[in-house]
Amino acid sequence: MESVKSFILNVFSVLIIFFFFSCIASAVLYVIMFLRWLFLRPKCSNCAKRIGEETIRCPRCGSLLKEEQPQEELNPELYARIKTLVVETTGLASEEELTPETHLADDLGIAGDDGYELLEAFCEAFEIQNMEEIEPAEYFGIEGGPNPFEIYFFLYDLVFEKEKQRYSFSPLYLRDLVKSAEAGRWIPPET
Repeated sequence: MESVKSFILNVFSVLIIFFFFSCIASAVLYVIMFLRWLFLRPKCSNCAKRIGEETIRCPRCGSLLKEEQPQEELNPELYARIKTLVVETTGLASEEELTPETHLADDLGIAGDDGYELLEAFCEAFEIQNMEEIEPAEYFGIEGGPNPFEIYFFLYDLVFEKEKQRYSFSPLYLRDLVKSAEAGRWIPPET
């Protein structure tokens, strides 16, 4: 009987040590990823604001960072309503700062549950029929604190070179919301 107790205690001790190591390693991983995101993102050449990889216009100074693709004309009424909705829902920008090329995740910093709430309010306000086809995590990532076992997913992705697939999100611009509102159904953004 004593050997069974000893065995269970040893297994329990190993599991606690493994969990503790996972928590520490995940915290270090999140700090490294945050610092990489903070310091390695590109900057606007005019005002030095850090911007996303996909950003075409600087949200602070409005300077052109990449050659803009010709865009079809957007419905001005829907565009104005969507800008108002984004400002009221997120509170992260003013209507003057928003353009059709505003990248919702990179330029405004919308992530996790905030992105879900924005898309939910958008679908409700514009009566989008196929809301169940929208996966907010695809555009804004997931909400939540550090996962102690995330280090193992990261190492697996690193070994098998799948990091970009796991940690990059599909771009979602303001113009994509206008297109969906105009159609009355969710139209996945073109990448």
